[in-house]
Amino acid sequence: MFKQWKEKYLVLTLEGSLLVCRDAQSPPDQVVALQTLCESIAEGREILDLPRLPPGGRRDCCFALILPQTKFLLLLSESPDDCKDLETKSDI
Repeated sequence: MFKQWKEKYLVLTLEGSLLVCRDAQSPPDQVVALQTLCESIAEGREILDLPRLPPGGRRDCCFALILPQTKFLLLLSESPDDCKDLETKSDI
């Protein structure tokens, strides 16, 4: 169940893992090995039940990493161009 949007610090490693941290100094709360755990990437326009976006958030700035066991990681960038850059970098 989706509760609320939270601002997180993301690190994409050279090995192809996405580290999700509270801030730049915190250890990762979640590690997603993109090559093995990311089944697909869905753009915001493809997500039918997209939760209500925070103020200023736009559907074209959103995408989801689809993970095993019907889990997903929903990401929101500041601009559509940033979103496209993130999607491209996630296609490792």
